[in-house]
Amino acid sequence: MKKVIVLLLLTAVMLLGGNFLAPAQAQSPANDLKPTFISPTPGLYVNGWPPFTVSYPKEWVEVPLVVADVFAAGVARPDVAPGAYAPILRVEVFPSPLPLEDWAKINMPVVLQIFTDIEVLSDKPSQLKDGTPVREVEWEGVLKYDPAAGSIKNGPKLSNFIVMTKKGLAWVQTTLIDDKKIGEDLKKYAYSLAFQQGREEPVKVSSDVRAFLDMWCADVKSGDVKTIMGHFSDRFRHSGMNKVFYEQRFRSDPGITSCEPTVTAFEPRGDRAYVDGFNLVKPKGDANALKTPIGFQQIVNEHGEWKWFGNQK
Repeated sequence: MKKVIVLLLLTAVMLLGGNFLAPAQAQSPANDLKPTFISPTPGLYVNGWPPFTVSYPKEWVEVPLVVADVFAAGVARPDVAPGAYAPILRVEVFPSPLPLEDWAKINMPVVLQIFTDIEVLSDKPSQLKDGTPVREVEWEGVLKYDPAAGSIKNGPKLSNFIVMTKKGLAWVQTTLIDDKKIGEDLKKYAYSLAFQQGREEPVKVSSDVRAFLDMWCADVKSGDVKTIMGHFSDRFRHSGMNKVFYEQRFRSDPGITSCEPTVTAFEPRGDRAYVDGFNLVKPKGDANALKTPIGFQQIVNEHGEWKWFGNQK
């Protein structure tokens, strides 16, 4: 049951917020915060690039990631089924050239596979506390899978509250999911998304890691999928997806004409290293260079060669 049970409050997990941080968290200068994948802080998710934070209740536990997730936390619900969580806060980052008002083109193809009786309750422009424009969407739907019965039939009706924004080509989305109407006490966490200043400056990396990233960018620009996939470890795992999933994704990618990597977070740890930042890319057919997330957070040295290792979740 029970891998699928985790999907109970999966939400429109996309294939691919105001500031409500606790006082102790708010006192930390932005450039003193290390990304969560390097140094976790209960109640506060810190993203590498784009540099932002999202707050959540300290007592919530991390839950399994899916596809575009960079972080997820929720409340365990043994009253529903083993491995089920509600409410859940999911944080997603993925590249997309679409404007915020076209959110349905990204979300709904997946939502329709997971839910029936979908009703969009609200869809409107809004903004974060610092004035950053966002799109706020609230919708309900009946889950096609019933975790309590362990079978494919209509399950519970779930509420979804989404706050989404963009930075360059990076689409940033916070989603709350619950089996009851989502109140203001929870919405504040979706709106807690806050971009950080002073954390986009390049940091030094070793020469071999720099060579790996430069070669990665060059091969992605070439569009040769076999060569691109040679940069992935066979042990690669990222938010539930393996090397095969990303091979298929690269085969359908329209491609880019230029790519320049900039590392903003780097932490070597033996034969592994955590790395984050952005690529300055020009998509085919677009003369403008835009920033997109650098990759998969973790690399591993295998027989003297660095390869993408993913977040191993």
